[in-house]
Amino acid sequence: MSASGKAAVSLSSFPLWLDLARAGNFPSVWSNVLAALVLSSPLTAAWPAVGLLVLTFVAGSLAYAGGTTLNDVFDAGFDRKHRPERAIPRGLIARSTAGWVGALQLAAGPGLLVYAGASPMAAAGLAATILLYDWLHKRWTGSVLLMAGCRVMLAVTISTLPGHGMSRAFVAWIVALFIYIVVLSLLARREYHPGAPAEKLGKLVRKMLAFIPFVDAVALLASGAWLPAVCCGLAVPLGKWAQRKAASS
Repeated sequence: MSASGKAAVSLSSFPLWLDLARAGNFPSVWSNVLAALVLSSPLTAAWPAVGLLVLTFVAGSLAYAGGTTLNDVFDAGFDRKHRPERAIPRGLIARSTAGWVGALQLAAGPGLLVYAGASPMAAAGLAATILLYDWLHKRWTGSVLLMAGCRVMLAVTISTLPGHGMSRAFVAWIVALFIYIVVLSLLARREYHPGAPAEKLGKLVRKMLAFIPFVDAVALLASGAWLPAVCCGLAVPLGKWAQRKAASS
C-alpha cells in the first residue's frame, strides 16, 4: 500500500477527514435541520422526537461532509496552486480515496432521510444539487445559486417526512436562508480574486457561516418556537468554537 493509502486509513488521518468534511460548519447544518423539522411540522411549538432528530442530524452531516469532501476532489488542481496546505494536494489523502469516501457519505445522508420516510425524489434532488455545485462552482459564477440550493434542498427533503409539510413559515424561512447563502457565497468567491483582501474576506465568510443559525433562530422565534430558537441561537457560538478547533487541529 502506498504512503497516501496508509494515511487514508490510519486513525491519525481522522482530523484530515474532519477537515475535508468542514466539520467546523456542522453546527450550522444541525441548526438548519432542527429549523426544518420544526417549521415543517403542523405543531411548531412541539419538539421533534429524539430518534428522528438524531437521525436527521446524522443525515444532514453526512450529506454536507460528502459535498465538501467531493468539493476537494473536484478542486484538486485548483488547490495545488491556491491552497497547497489542504490534505489532497499535500498527498496526505489520495484523491481517489477521498472520492470514494465522499460518494459514500453523499449516498448515505439522503439515504437515511429516505429510510426515515422522506421523498426519494427530494433526496435524489438534494444529492444532485450538491454534485452539480461541486462540478460547476469553479466554472460558473451562478453556482452560488446551487450552493444556496444545497441547504434549501436539505430542508425541503426534511419537509417531505411523514407528518411534515411546507407551511408559509417554512417557505419564508427557506427564502431568507437562500438569500443569506447566496450573499455569503458571492463573498467567498471574491476571496481568490487578484488583489482582493483574502484574509479579511476569509474572516467575514467564516463569521457568516457561523451565523447561519441566526437565520434559523429568527424564523423559529417568529413562529413561536422558543426552545428550538434558543438551541439554534446557541449553535452560533458553538459554530465559532468548532471553526477555531478545526483551524487549530
